[in-house]
Amino acid sequence: MESFIEYIEKSLPDQPGNKTLYNYKKQLLDKMTDRANEITHSGLKDEKVLNDLIISEFPDLNEDFNKYNIAETKESKRRHRIRNNIIGSFLYIISLIILYLSISFLTGAWKYTWLFILGGLIGYISYLLHFAIHKISSLRRIFHPFARILLAFIVMLVTTFIFLCYGMIFTWHNSWLIYILGVIGIYVADAAYSKITKQKLFIINCLIYIPAAMPMIYVLLGTLNIISWHPGWLLMPLSVLIDIFIILIRLLINSKYAYKQEVEDEWKAN
Repeated sequence: MESFIEYIEKSLPDQPGNKTLYNYKKQLLDKMTDRANEITHSGLKDEKVLNDLIISEFPDLNEDFNKYNIAETKESKRRHRIRNNIIGSFLYIISLIILYLSISFLTGAWKYTWLFILGGLIGYISYLLHFAIHKISSLRRIFHPFARILLAFIVMLVTTFIFLCYGMIFTWHNSWLIYILGVIGIYVADAAYSKITKQKLFIINCLIYIPAAMPMIYVLLGTLNIISWHPGWLLMPLSVLIDIFIILIRLLINSKYAYKQEVEDEWKAN
């Protein structure tokens, strides 16, 4: 063991106050000691040969420590982030309750102030779900549909909150249009997600979402009397024309890229 300690101290001089280095050296000494005991039990008795053999299995302690330090730093940040989220969540909920009770007692509008609590909870749930979406998005693409479902769920949560607020503050006349906006919002959010995560079918998604959303836009604008029902129906064929335009632009860009690549390849060949 003395040889191991000497080798470790020579390779990794002490740094006062560096707990990470201390923990690494302690773990390293334990590993080397366990490895020595394992080899000794297998029949090797020569102490010098044993020490040389164990030391040869740990040839670059500086590189190993750098890897260990990086991993420990990431783990420390992860623990710190979790602790902050727990404390922050607790303080957020307490603050939300205090504000809700304060506003309710001051205004006496208990009929409406419960929306404050609901909005705060929906905001908090959406905040937590965005971490799940980020984590799932960092995994293989096969898991991305789950992230897209969570994203759609967040949009519908916010839509429902807006629907309830509208119903409590105004009349319920035409309030169902809010859910049409919510569905359109899902299309927009999913298309944005596809673009940000560089999904291979991003263009296909857009080509599907545009004609799918256009009838909803038509109903929305017609019901609100922003456009007349006739000839507002022309929005549907317009969506098809938009799809055709996008396809043509995409083909043009691809052809230019292919030509440029062909020229570069020919230039390199010459």
